[in-house]
Amino acid sequence: MLRKLQYNLAKLLRFPIDPGSDQHVKAMKAAIEKVGGRLNFIVQRHEDGWTAECQEIKGIITGGTERDPTDQKINYNIKDAIFTAFGIPPYLCNDELIKNIREPAREQNLVFA
Repeated sequence: MLRKLQYNLAKLLRFPIDPGSDQHVKAMKAAIEKVGGRLNFIVQRHEDGWTAECQEIKGIITGGTERDPTDQKINYNIKDAIFTAFGIPPYLCNDELIKNIREPAREQNLVFA
């Protein structure tokens, strides 16, 4: 919801909101293409919560303290971690830039592209 608010505010203030022209978005897409066009995440549940770690680009990791997070929550956190890793401005972070291309299982390996 915060992203949508930031996007709408950027649009209202006439910020450039074309993700394709942003240098950070270009860098993210190039990095994903360089590793084969997909980012695989291993999601593990722990006693204190859960973690999701990217296998192709080290340092992209997220998690939470929920014992049984929803798939939607996991996907949101992973996308947020990817956007953060590449410094993408919040008003450009939308679900069209990266999509979950494999639905999760309980102990899962998620793939984003």
